[in-house]
Amino acid sequence: RDFQFLWMTDVETVNSITMAFLATPVILVLNTQTHYYYFPDFEVKDITIETMSDFLNRVRDGNIQPMGGTGFLQRLKRIFYDLFTTVISIWQSSRWLFLLMFGLPTAVVSIVCYSICCMEGADDVPEEDSDLEEEGEEETGQEIENLESSKPFHEKAD
Repeated sequence: RDFQFLWMTDVETVNSITMAFLATPVILVLNTQTHYYYFPDFEVKDITIETMSDFLNRVRDGNIQPMGGTGFLQRLKRIFYDLFTTVISIWQSSRWLFLLMFGLPTAVVSIVCYSICCMEGADDVPEEDSDLEEEGEEETGQEIENLESSKPFHEKAD
């Protein structure tokens, strides 16, 4: 009267509940209010009425450590599990779609990063141009000195 039993042939639903990839057959007790689930400590092939009854009584009494729940870490784990299973299902359904969705953006971002890191800056002056600029500065300095020396004598005295 405390438990409802369900037979499922779809292992994906059980995998989604536990956020793991389980091999069939599997026995699972799920508390739908708290989202806790329990696994028996015996093999499915060794099941008897007594072992199953003992397992269910220990679940009801709280003598078995629950797994799952609705805590922050479980929600975070759910996000990553859903993301991972979505990527895997896209890969399994269509390899070309996977490459288009993940390969193309990865290639574009890689090219942009490579261009940013390895491109010469616009402020960088080639070696030949820097020599010409230094010669131009020296000539300008000499012209200023020549102008100062060409001033009349009475202006230099001030």
